[in-house]
Amino acid sequence: MKNRNQYIYKKPIMKLSVGTLALGSLLAIVGCNNSLVDNQPIKQTDSKPIVSKSENPAIPKTDNGYNNKDYIAADDSASTPEGVKQVVNANNQFAIELYQQINKQAKQAENNVFFSPYSLSTAMAMLYAAAEGETKQQIQKTFHYPTPAILNPNSAALYNQFKKPNPNYELSTVNDLWMRQGLSPNQTYLDTVKRYYGGQVTNLDFASRPEPSRQTINKTIANHTKQMIPELLAKESIKPSTSAVLTNAVYFKSEWAQPLSLQGSPQPFYNADGSTSSEVMMYEIARFDYMEDEQVQVVELPYKSNDLSMFIVLPKSKENAAMQKLVANLSTAQINQWQRKLKNQEILLSMPKFKLEQSYKMETILAEMGMPIAFGSRADFSLFNNKLPLAVDSIIHKAVVDVDEKGTVAAAATSIGVVVVSASFSAEFHADHPFMFMIKDNKTDAILFLGQVNKL
Repeated sequence: MKNRNQYIYKKPIMKLSVGTLALGSLLAIVGCNNSLVDNQPIKQTDSKPIVSKSENPAIPKTDNGYNNKDYIAADDSASTPEGVKQVVNANNQFAIELYQQINKQAKQAENNVFFSPYSLSTAMAMLYAAAEGETKQQIQKTFHYPTPAILNPNSAALYNQFKKPNPNYELSTVNDLWMRQGLSPNQTYLDTVKRYYGGQVTNLDFASRPEPSRQTINKTIANHTKQMIPELLAKESIKPSTSAVLTNAVYFKSEWAQPLSLQGSPQPFYNADGSTSSEVMMYEIARFDYMEDEQVQVVELPYKSNDLSMFIVLPKSKENAAMQKLVANLSTAQINQWQRKLKNQEILLSMPKFKLEQSYKMETILAEMGMPIAFGSRADFSLFNNKLPLAVDSIIHKAVVDVDEKGTVAAAATSIGVVVVSASFSAEFHADHPFMFMIKDNKTDAILFLGQVNKL
């Protein structure tokens, strides 16, 4: 017989580990294909000026905010208002579908929900730039991306907008690409990350110094998030075989346009699991944008400057079925309809102070949402390097938000409770049971963070 001795050769698959924080995202490429390794550091491209609609090149760099020595403007020269809208619509559609998918998980009523769709979408966009074939198609359908020609420059426009300094709030996003010394990825891919996502490329010695490399990345992420995420990467998460780590950090901090007061004594909050907790409640009688229908009450709380706001949706019923119906029926069209119906009126607002810190393993969730190929041997990320087989090994999303009477991610403060003797108001918004909330950019309507308070 011919071919009596048969050998089956299985191509080694490099693994990528993707993680995202409340305020950021991480992608780690893990592998050991020595054909891609040489003894030279990554070639740096010429430091040509990036064209940006958002930046005046005549403005000197300073150490404050948008114009600082560490800031790399992304190339948004090809962006358009319609293109930005397409990227925002993709982000918001993904946000809602992920929110619904998370709520389908077992025992979700016992857990709160909080994540940054913008962070996840940005991290995946940088991975999407390396994808080909069916892998690319599945990622596109899951994240609703427009074509790369639209996605890249208009993502750059959002990146540049969020880097602009504002005396009333802090909102920034930072992208970093950490490469194993000697790795030779396609220069075109590196150029895309740097050109459109402002990604800074740094060489680290993953092979012989994995633990110091992990600490370097964690320290950088902690600095980007003002210590809210002190340790994104757990011990031993960086291995000698790690090829690259791609991180996105988003940080937001703002005071309310009008500070809230604290009630003098704790009040009951009726949790989704049927238990009751005693919580410090914030309250105010003031004019807010508000609407209600037979099912829900909606209020929008502006942050200073009114560029961003927290949009809160409270089911009128305390029954779990009411929240389940809200989740199932949520859509961008529904959110837009609520926004159109908002009217500025005097409201008695009452809601709890809260801090949420959530962590998700996203592989199963994203596979169920339509992109299973990215996690297996059929994955095609050949635009990273056509000699390097890659697959996504894990995606971990971590999110933190802190809301008090001063604002969001604000320093703790003590306030003396004020007793209302007499006041008039049009409606009462009393959030003493589970509610949904989102933090959005009012200029673009981009949903930056989306959450649900189920239990305090």
